[in-house]
Amino acid sequence: MKNLFPWRICSPGILSIIALSALAACHKTASLPPSAGNAGLLKSAGLLIGTLSKNTATVVRVYPGPDGLIGVIIKNPSGSMRVVWMTPHGAAIVPGPVITAAGQDLTRISQQAIDAVSKTLPSGSPGSANGGAGGGLSGPESLSGGTPSPAEEPGPQGKKMSADDFLLMSRHLKSIAIGRGDREVWIYFDPNCIFCNRLFEEMKPYAGQITAQWIPVGFLKKPDSPRMAAGILQAKDPAKALVENEDRFDAESEEGAFPIPARGMITAAIERSVMTNTVGLNQATGEVSTPTIVYRGTDGKPHSVMGMPTDLRAFLSGVKR
Repeated sequence: MKNLFPWRICSPGILSIIALSALAACHKTASLPPSAGNAGLLKSAGLLIGTLSKNTATVVRVYPGPDGLIGVIIKNPSGSMRVVWMTPHGAAIVPGPVITAAGQDLTRISQQAIDAVSKTLPSGSPGSANGGAGGGLSGPESLSGGTPSPAEEPGPQGKKMSADDFLLMSRHLKSIAIGRGDREVWIYFDPNCIFCNRLFEEMKPYAGQITAQWIPVGFLKKPDSPRMAAGILQAKDPAKALVENEDRFDAESEEGAFPIPARGMITAAIERSVMTNTVGLNQATGEVSTPTIVYRGTDGKPHSVMGMPTDLRAFLSGVKR
């Protein structure tokens, strides 16, 4: 059992995101089962990882995985992070790759989302692989924020990244810039999400004030959404492709307008980018929900919202220049 896992995983201080106000509707996947809310899955994961590593590794948090599997992010004494999978009832750990029928390595993709945080942290800073403890990985219809504490251990929920790390990850993921303002937001969107389309339309008058980094994910209509998201990202002019998708969005069928690429036309690198964006959002919030907006507020703190702000003008005025 000693060498079952090659523990290689930035040491995160986790801060649960605090819900502050209600927002409009959004598209989302199912979150963790209720037992996770009662710390049941987190406790099971902690017992398994503690036993297999002889109490040298700890569980950072858990999040929903494929076919009922539970993603478990762990850290070792050196501060590195890694993702493994746990069976639905917490009886066993799956340490190796989880491969889909399409040949996608979900373990590697999940690890890329974790690494997206690590790469943005300077060496020696809280949460960096060489910096010791702290930092690292960070509900629907809520405005959230918080200041992560480097010394803080994961709470009983074990579900969310710190607000700081959610912003760090978002900055590192593949995105498409729309607008030219000196304020910046990061928006996770599915090309077939009608709420994302409404947000895109409502953002147009603020193009001179806000630079929106649109991060494509694919989950609403499979396999169309992932392929459409990849097609937009791979286009010769991704910004033009995104505008085409949203300007001609079919509200009745809730479908984007960008042509779905034929099989084999999307590069593996772009497919991985879309999957990494999707998994990263899942890891950050415990579910995939669009639109999700991440930004730094005028208070200097990172924040995120799931869904459309009820008053977009007031919301955007709270984004730091």
